[in-house]
Amino acid sequence: MSRKSLLAAAVAAFSIAATSAGATVITNIYSGHTDIGGGTPYTGFVGSLSTPGISFATDTGYNWHPFGLGDFGADSMGTLDVAATGTYTFHLSSDDGSKVFIDGSLLIDRGGPHGPSTTDGTLALTAGLHTYEVQFFECCGGPSGLDFSIPLGTTISSPGGGIPEPASWVLLIVGFGGAGAALRRRRATASFAAA
Repeated sequence: MSRKSLLAAAVAAFSIAATSAGATVITNIYSGHTDIGGGTPYTGFVGSLSTPGISFATDTGYNWHPFGLGDFGADSMGTLDVAATGTYTFHLSSDDGSKVFIDGSLLIDRGGPHGPSTTDGTLALTAGLHTYEVQFFECCGGPSGLDFSIPLGTTISSPGGGIPEPASWVLLIVGFGGAGAALRRRRATASFAAA
């Protein structure tokens, strides 16, 4: 890898990390889905969004069409940090079908095609980190959106423990670039010695 391409990769990584530093929810968007439950299984991966939360209905006035899609599936994932052991109530608003899973267990099922509506789910949680997944699909025209509201005493954390700082990305890229260059020199030396 040349110094110029290494620098370009470092700048790109810095830009990506800086843009997503505040993002803590990853939402994968798909062009294919079923019209039951939360739309799984999804097919035709289109792209991903990184956001601080899930407020796609509120943010767009129920006119959410990521990547310009009319019908689509969306799978949002993150981690909840629960401050104290207790019972917590979560709110899910959607048009159309949606489901919420906490630690892999179904908490809210607002599946199938329907107009804008809200459903609550209450769950006892221990203090600490818990994973969540929100499945959603949009079909049939009309309003489109999804909001997942978390209760006081919980915060959304990045999946996998956080997004590295921009400087960390640069160090990783430079380190991998240096390791790759060393391996290429080693192979070239080995090839020359064998000849």
